[in-house]
Amino acid sequence: MMDSDAGAEAVAPVVVQRIGIQAGHWRAAEAPDELAGIRSNGTSAGGHAEWRVNLDIAERTARLLEEAGYEVDVLPATVPPGYRADLFISIHADGSTDTRISGYRSAAPRNDRTGRSAAFAQHVDRVYGEVTGMRYYPVITRRMTNYYAFNSRRFDHAIHPETVAIIIETGFLTNPGDRSVLVNSADLIATALARAVTSYGEIVAATGWPTAPVPPEPQSNRRRG
Repeated sequence: MMDSDAGAEAVAPVVVQRIGIQAGHWRAAEAPDELAGIRSNGTSAGGHAEWRVNLDIAERTARLLEEAGYEVDVLPATVPPGYRADLFISIHADGSTDTRISGYRSAAPRNDRTGRSAAFAQHVDRVYGEVTGMRYYPVITRRMTNYYAFNSRRFDHAIHPETVAIIIETGFLTNPGDRSVLVNSADLIATALARAVTSYGEIVAATGWPTAPVPPEPQSNRRRG
């Protein structure tokens, strides 16, 4: 006897469900002794502290993802020991003594046990550029790839090594143009990040977790007019 649902279209399983969004430098003064070095870092410009900008974007992104049906944790600078999620995004804003430097960039952990984070970073770069029109800044530092929240071997307060993770510098707070977008168009930034997550989740559900990085599209080098 044939099952009555046999002819129904198969529904792809939900793979990406829980998202951890870290607001970089938020509540950094509360960091434990093992992370004492992060208690007083972070940039500021134009009267705007980085942690406030990061938190605003993180909360807006979280609301969009929750509306889309995701479970979202907005995390401070100190993550819970062994924190685990399907995706982890650490949100930051760049700073430079040269106010002409602008652009966004993201990076995966240098030692990525999942083998999937680089593909996620490339996807975020592409979508972020398409949505915001901001310039891509193609310089990835060791400080990004060795970000403390990625380093569970050294720190207790780090994510679980099986969590797909990235750190994103959403733009240069020290650049007037970038700062205007980050501060005055935070909804646009949040939309870009939320769309990157949801579209990536659709890819994972349909084809499985990508493992190979995909170069950013040319439009990610555009500058918002």
